[in-house]
Amino acid sequence: MIIGLLIYLPACGFHLRGQSSLPPEFQSIQLLGENLSAKQRSLLEQKLRQAGASLQASDRPEQVRLKVSFSSLNSRLLVNSADSGKSVVRLSRQLIYSLKKSSSEQAAEKGVLEQRLEVELDENNLLDSDRRIRRAEESIDRALVDQLIFSLKQL
Repeated sequence: MIIGLLIYLPACGFHLRGQSSLPPEFQSIQLLGENLSAKQRSLLEQKLRQAGASLQASDRPEQVRLKVSFSSLNSRLLVNSADSGKSVVRLSRQLIYSLKKSSSEQAAEKGVLEQRLEVELDENNLLDSDRRIRRAEESIDRALVDQLIFSLKQL
């Protein structure tokens, strides 16, 4: 029975999530952030290090340069209930990145990643609504960075 299970699980696509690393050529990265908040930069650095990257500040010819920027897209009102003062808003954010493998090379990889999240807001409690929006944006940023690391591991 155990042997059958061991054969079946990989066949259906199941695998244990391990600490897979970035490809060897991405082990030394210079992170170039455009308009990143301190939280976004810290999150990017943490996730890159967890993936096995060594972050370098210097500009060496063999070093990979990862340029990253976040942008907020227009939020969209999905539901508005005047009676209860509740509304549902869709927040959308993008992470735009480019990767250069050497100083003489053009961008080897460019990408735009996008995530959306619906948030319920209480129009009668603006402080809570602001807090919910900030939390949702932070959650979207985490998902975008995870998606970026996954994309880099696939190269």
